[in-house]
Amino acid sequence: MAVAKSILFRAALTYLIITVLNITVFILLVFENQVDLISENAVLTSLSAGGSLKYSLDNLVRGKGGLDAGAFQKIAQAASQAGAGRLTIWSEDGRALYRSPTTSARVGTDRATATAEEFALLNAAIMKRDFEDKLFSQRIDKTARTIELFIPFSYSGDTTAVAAVTLEMKDIPRQMAYLYRQCVIMGLLILVLHSIFVIIVSRILILPLRSLLDATGRMSRGALDVSVPVRRDDEIGQLSRSFNEMSVALRRMREEAREANPLTGLPGNLAIARRIDERLRSGEIFAVLYCDLDNFKAYNDAYGFSKGDEAILYTRECLQKTFDQLEIADGFVGHEGGDDFIVIASFEAWEPYVHRFIALFDEGAPLLYSEGDRKNGFIESVDRKGRRQSFPLMTVSIAVVTNKWRSYDRHQEIAETAAEVKKLAKKSDGTPGSRFAIDRRMAEPRPDAGDPARAVSADGEPERK
Repeated sequence: MAVAKSILFRAALTYLIITVLNITVFILLVFENQVDLISENAVLTSLSAGGSLKYSLDNLVRGKGGLDAGAFQKIAQAASQAGAGRLTIWSEDGRALYRSPTTSARVGTDRATATAEEFALLNAAIMKRDFEDKLFSQRIDKTARTIELFIPFSYSGDTTAVAAVTLEMKDIPRQMAYLYRQCVIMGLLILVLHSIFVIIVSRILILPLRSLLDATGRMSRGALDVSVPVRRDDEIGQLSRSFNEMSVALRRMREEAREANPLTGLPGNLAIARRIDERLRSGEIFAVLYCDLDNFKAYNDAYGFSKGDEAILYTRECLQKTFDQLEIADGFVGHEGGDDFIVIASFEAWEPYVHRFIALFDEGAPLLYSEGDRKNGFIESVDRKGRRQSFPLMTVSIAVVTNKWRSYDRHQEIAETAAEVKKLAKKSDGTPGSRFAIDRRMAEPRPDAGDPARAVSADGEPERK
């Protein structure tokens, strides 16, 4: 088998793709969620720092007529204590009133006015204070990992200035490194769990299926004695058990096919004997029907061997069709040879079977003859002594033997009893049609038991006490 066509390979490949997708999606969701949490924590930290700076600014400039170098120095110290890395104080018209020594070149000392973007941020902070009652506004730069706070405050009465403070998100690299480790650990853990799942599924499902596949391949090459171990009682175990039962049935069928009659294909003498002995050993109550065609030799001599074969095949068809019509699942039909057939059925089924088979056979048997012979009801032929005489149309005589009333140990004993009962079945009282007789003798006959073997009446019904 090509690797690409193996169910194990395709299942493993499919599961691998699904697992990788699951791990990727899960880690991305966790990563995005954790990044948002880190950003939110940074924002909360900036809000705390911004509130503290706003409070400090209001206290520092309250009651002062203006902003001097001492005030700027105190504001810078408060910003530094709040963790600010850069500080710029802007007037409301966008002039730089003060810059801390650590201010970056982006707002360098050589530029005394704010850029258009900075001016917009300054106005937004003032408007939020005046119209939204917010202490300050902020801008997050994820690339630079900084948060800029724009804190408006008043001095000299109603003059407004804005302190632009830059806070660095210092803890983000450490938190991101921890997040990366966390994602890697979770990915490995998920991979290990999925690998364990794959191993369990392989042991439970894939390997037993491969074992069944190998056994099926050996069976297809003629090794009918192959079997697979049944380790569990689940669906796989039931499948293995069914496979072993199929193997036994196929071996039996092959043995029966070797012993089958070449004309009818039905099991022959050895298979018939084996089936009877098996039922005797099992203790089952059953019946064996020995079916013999009456006047078959005369028909065969008159119409030829080809038509004789047709009569044999017609009998086989009636025997099998009767089981189908009555829906008897455990019936058996065998062919001893010539015009002798054997039927095995349960004790409860034998009588309905006999009546249905006789009706079916007698209905179609006349069609085996020419129109003239059917109208006459007999044919002209030569008997065993060479004398020409008339023979009735073919019928069936059936000897029924059962272990209902007496026990048997071997099939030979049943055959001996059947030979006796068949003589009774073949006795004619002048009534046309097929007939049967059943042996009702007990192991210890009672004084009032009457004739040990009972014949049948003209209508085919068994005589009753």
